[in-house]
This record gives sequence, structure tokens and C-alpha cells, in this order.
Amino acid sequence: MHKRSWHNGMWETSRWNQREIDYQWPSPSLPLISIRIGGAHTGRKKVAIGLIAVGDIAIGLISAGGVAFGLISIGAVAISWLLSLGAVAVTHYLAGGAVAVSGWLSVGAVAIGHWAAGAVAIGEAALGAVAIGQTAVGVIGIGESAYAIVAIGQHGIGLIPILGDFFNWIKGLFRAS
Repeated sequence: MHKRSWHNGMWETSRWNQREIDYQWPSPSLPLISIRIGGAHTGRKKVAIGLIAVGDIAIGLISAGGVAFGLISIGAVAISWLLSLGAVAVTHYLAGGAVAVSGWLSVGAVAIGHWAAGAVAIGEAALGAVAIGQTAVGVIGIGESAYAIVAIGQHGIGLIPILGDFFNWIKGLFRAS
């Protein structure tokens, strides 16, 4: 048995040891702030839509939730245009998370972007344990310019250099002058 009531501008549904929050301000028809949480107990995901949205699925300029879409998004899966933070973060500018993908700066365990930093970093400029990019800095660096313990590329510095410059230098030692 459950009871649904309107309380201080908020729909609230109470169940035995469960609570759902359905808050939309200033009105449910045009919410600036939308908070819709608790769909996990019913099996249906609650969708929050507003300028500021918080919910199981959130869509708004600023959004937070399990799946969040917006200008700025925070969530398990965050997709945005400006800033995404989450387990999986996808954005045009700034991404941070376990898997971060962006067009500009990505920071995460796996980071893919123009500039990338993480355990595995892939980008034009990459910094990480394994760095792959035009300029790569890390334990293992793979790129045109690689600076790493194991450096693989055309140019760079490494304890174990596998570089085009290195091979050209070795070949030069054995050429007859």
C-alpha cells in the first residue's frame, strides 16, 4: 500500500521502507528545478526535465543522475556539451571519469581527447601510464614524439628507445664513409 501526497510543492510517494521524491518548482508543467528520484524501487526510471534536473534520468542545463544529459552533467553516464563528470563521461570540452571522452580535455582511467591524461591516454597530447598520441609522455609512450621509459615513435627520449632517430643513428654507425 502506498500513499501519494502533495507537500510544500512536492509530490511525495511513501511505501514501506521506500520513498520516492517528485519535486518540480515552480510548477509541474514548467519546472525550473526538477527532482525525480526513487524509480529504482518501482522498476520504472523517473525522468527529470528542467533547467536544473536531478533524477534517475536527468535532462537539463545542469543535470545530475544515473544518466545525465545537459550543458553540465554529473552521473554514472554523463553526456554534455561543456562539462561531464561520471563513470562514463562524454562531452565536447571537459570530461572526467573512469572513461572520459572529449573534444578538448579528458582526465580519467581511460581518457580520449585532444589533450588526455589518465592510466591509458589517447590524444594529440597524451600523459599517462600508457600514452598514445602525437606527443606522448608516460611509462609507455607511443607517438611521433615519445618521452617514456619505453618510447616508441619517430623522436623522443626513453630508457628503452624504439625510435626512428635511434635506428637511423645505429644505421649511421655501420655505414662506410
